[in-house]
Amino acid sequence: MVYEWNVLRAIACLSIVLLHATTNTEIINGTIENPYYQFFRLLLCFATPTFILLSIIILAKRYPVELPPNFLWRRFQFVYIPFVAASILYAVYATLHYDESFWNALYRHIVLGNFSGWFVMTIFQLYILFFIIKKYQLSSIWLTPIMLALGILYMTLAKLNGEFFIVNDNLVRLLFIGWLPYFAIAYLIGTHYRWVASNISKYKFHTLVFVVLSTSILAINYYLGATEITSRRLDMMLLIISITLCILAFGQIAPKLKIINLVSQYSFGIFLIHWLVQEFLVPYTAQIPTTSLQVISLFLSSVIVCMLIIKIISFLPYSAYLIGKAHIKKPSQ
Repeated sequence: MVYEWNVLRAIACLSIVLLHATTNTEIINGTIENPYYQFFRLLLCFATPTFILLSIIILAKRYPVELPPNFLWRRFQFVYIPFVAASILYAVYATLHYDESFWNALYRHIVLGNFSGWFVMTIFQLYILFFIIKKYQLSSIWLTPIMLALGILYMTLAKLNGEFFIVNDNLVRLLFIGWLPYFAIAYLIGTHYRWVASNISKYKFHTLVFVVLSTSILAINYYLGATEITSRRLDMMLLIISITLCILAFGQIAPKLKIINLVSQYSFGIFLIHWLVQEFLVPYTAQIPTTSLQVISLFLSSVIVCMLIIKIISFLPYSAYLIGKAHIKKPSQ
């Protein structure tokens, strides 16, 4: 595995857990009326689209011409089935904790993606799109501008027709059209990854400037009234792309730390179960005196607990169908 990919995956994973630590803390203690705190939450929204970028970058780099015959089946086994397993777990929790019908909760989770694992439903649609592009050898020369235009148009309509998109939030979030710009950009990066990696490494400080500029644009829009905490914003696109390129650039020269590879290995499992773990932990961390310590303690404790749970599950037969193919080595017998 390319090390900078692990760096990007680890940072994105931890950013999602941190974002949800702020969310769950607010659920317990109420909304925090601090613009700096809320803007920090908005910045953390870069993480989920970054997973889309990285996933497609890796696929485009690994399969430049054609796909293996079991391409979609393997992703169904080790991406979608763990999503279903997590959906069942969350449905059981909703039944026991919120007195909801199990079948209704299961429908919400598996069909509507109404829990933190919804992203899997989107990324699987993009896997199918990638499969179609490779199967029929569609040219990125004309496909890329079409994808960019469709995605930008979709997000623009979401902004102009806010009420409809709020009412149908699950559909808007899950439908792959809004994520097409990220797919198109990631496809180009992955297809020409050696050239891209060489140039962003050479001009790595330019990527840092790009991050500063994109953050500034987001900040200006935020303080002008665009305060929605979501990644589905046009002004988030520049931030997401700039952070991705910056991490890939500096990740090439970063020290190879075991903790980065470890978090990267566990990232999919953490992504699936961290919200549920945080629901159990937040009543305790929310009692800590200051907001910053509440969030930090919930973030750190949920990461540690998730990794312990994933490690235990990894010893079970067929664990890859529960937590994904994390390639966690079992101890020798």
